[in-house]
Amino acid sequence: MKTLAIFSILILIQIKALATPVYKVTCESPDACPESVVGLNYDGKSVCTGVLVAEDIVATNLHCIPEDLRQNDSSCKDRITVTFPASRSREEEYGHCEIIKWVSPALKDTALTPDWAFFKLTKKAPRLHAPINTNGVSDGEVLTLYKIDPTDKGAGILRKVSCPAVQNSLANPFFIGVKSPILAMVPCETMKGNSGSPLMTANLEVKGLLNSMGTAADVNLKKAPFYHVSFGSNFACLNIPGIASAPSPHADCGKSIISENIREASATLISRFTDPLMKSFNADVNAELDKIHKQSKFVVLWDVEQKNRAFDGVNTKVSEVSYKPSCINFKKDKMRTQQGRLQHGNVTYNLEYLEWGLQIHLDNGGRPRAELVPKKIQSTLQFSPAQMTFGQSVAFKHGAQSYSLPFCEDVRKK
Repeated sequence: MKTLAIFSILILIQIKALATPVYKVTCESPDACPESVVGLNYDGKSVCTGVLVAEDIVATNLHCIPEDLRQNDSSCKDRITVTFPASRSREEEYGHCEIIKWVSPALKDTALTPDWAFFKLTKKAPRLHAPINTNGVSDGEVLTLYKIDPTDKGAGILRKVSCPAVQNSLANPFFIGVKSPILAMVPCETMKGNSGSPLMTANLEVKGLLNSMGTAADVNLKKAPFYHVSFGSNFACLNIPGIASAPSPHADCGKSIISENIREASATLISRFTDPLMKSFNADVNAELDKIHKQSKFVVLWDVEQKNRAFDGVNTKVSEVSYKPSCINFKKDKMRTQQGRLQHGNVTYNLEYLEWGLQIHLDNGGRPRAELVPKKIQSTLQFSPAQMTFGQSVAFKHGAQSYSLPFCEDVRKK
């Protein structure tokens, strides 16, 4: 009976081992298949990508770890398996997770949040690992992304693509420096199952991990034409003894980014491009206002009417200025004494001036560019001088619009 009991236990163990799900991964190009990239299967339901960064340590996204294991020192036995795909010199191999070692802070309600986890395998992998590079990512730097695309048959294909990092983009207004914690790559086409893919240098050093793909809605610009945006965690912020030590982490590395912060950061980024133009904008507007006053012989004083609107990614005009007549610049008492000498009929002033607007455009990477755009206006100002001696206001016609203008002295009294 004792021998039978032991044999039964062995059978159960063997069945359990056979039932452990694996993720079949092949290389699209076996000659260029890095040994360190793995396919990851967790709880037999979902797949991700990961990378071997030490002999027995795999890095992936935190959201690729089951929710109940998202803390340091959690046992992940029988929950996560990894697949090392076959290449010209290697056969397909499998590994099993033993313990979750280090995780990023809890995920927030935005894609612009650090998203990484490192777990230890049950044994050392017979593969070359990829060292971590904490130097950060420069604007325009092209990263090599090794990603595993899931197929309809429950397998995956390891593919290599190149993605340029884009700073100062509304796709991610927090990516403004080499060591900003979250990267934006535009264009960079990814798909579900690519999460955790390593972002590598040409020397196969890991600078970060792919977090997710994004849309304009992720940065509160629901209409912005961002195509194939991907976000990634910058390993310049890592400080894990024996794995990666950032010499001088960015000040924002520990900053908690939530959706409410994104709109403010986007506005701050836009202002970096619009603020330098405002001095010229104000000077141009005032110059045209002075021109209109002279063209209308100062008979009428004019006001500036400015309309501002939030940038939504499509409507490029964020500020535009027009001019409208405000009041009659004559003393009423003086006008009455000269009533008999006032001419009959209408007086017409021909006006020509510029209405200035401030426009914002996005380039293909979602970077804002601001410019001042003039609009040439040709119009007329028409009124009857004889009417100036009657009542409290006078009928004026500016272009196609009619106004009933008060005297400036009455306006000032109010």
